[in-house]
Amino acid sequence: MHIAYMPGRGGSVHADAASSRPGGGFTTLSAAAAMGVPAAMASPLGTGPNSFTVRQQLVEAGVSVLTPELVGDIGVVIQLIVEDGSMTSVVTAGVESEPSRAVLDRIILQPGDTIHVAASDLTNPHSAKVLSEWGSELPESVTLVVSISPAVEQVPVEAWRNLLGRADIVTMNVREATTLTSILAGYRGGTTIRDLMRPGAATVRRLGSMGCELQEARDAPFVHIPAFQTTTADTAGVGDTHIAEMCAGLLMGYELADACLMANAGAAITLSHPSALPVPTLQQVEAVLESGVVSTVVPLRP
Repeated sequence: MHIAYMPGRGGSVHADAASSRPGGGFTTLSAAAAMGVPAAMASPLGTGPNSFTVRQQLVEAGVSVLTPELVGDIGVVIQLIVEDGSMTSVVTAGVESEPSRAVLDRIILQPGDTIHVAASDLTNPHSAKVLSEWGSELPESVTLVVSISPAVEQVPVEAWRNLLGRADIVTMNVREATTLTSILAGYRGGTTIRDLMRPGAATVRRLGSMGCELQEARDAPFVHIPAFQTTTADTAGVGDTHIAEMCAGLLMGYELADACLMANAGAAITLSHPSALPVPTLQQVEAVLESGVVSTVVPLRP
């Protein structure tokens, strides 16, 4: 829902526009597939109408679904987007909060695969335990990317300890980084995100209009990856797109710094139009990398 301003407590505001579409993990997977890399979803889908729609659109986007359907439906997110593009969300849980460890263990992983676990899937105690324990035991031959989500406060600390201790890359925005650092310090005085990570693991901190900041290992210098010129229409899905383009870049064989530059280009495209869909194509990302600017005349994939 697009609104002129966020109402105060007990207030009301008229939405200028409203629409319904898949987001979150769908955005990440479809954006990665649009870059030409194989993408697959391990999160559960249900038998309900929203799951049916998402499953169809995943297939159309070229994304495989690896898990059997559960009775029920996926959760719903209400997004309130104000005129400056900033967003506030209210989330309900669905069958995606009921992952099965047995089903996850049956997934055949290949050396070089990239696994993305989002903190938004860790807010339920059951899913936090299953996903964090599964992620912590992944073979070293695959790359684990952990993204810190706006729901960072709702994730059990033990899940953070499990996942951060195995992660190869942790990606987050400024607010998420600050919030998680505060949570970990409160759990054990002085503990930082880096303290729970392996020395050779990397962090990516998304800086909004300033691009992102990369540290490829604990003792490595911080490297600023510049943003691209764009306009802000809607911030919904920008982080999801950034993660997707970064993962796709790694799977395409690029170094992490170059993959982050691709991610900045893809995020700039998403930022320039209402909603995260349609996702950027490889051709559009390459055009932004070449010109340094998001062109308003480049057609977006329907």
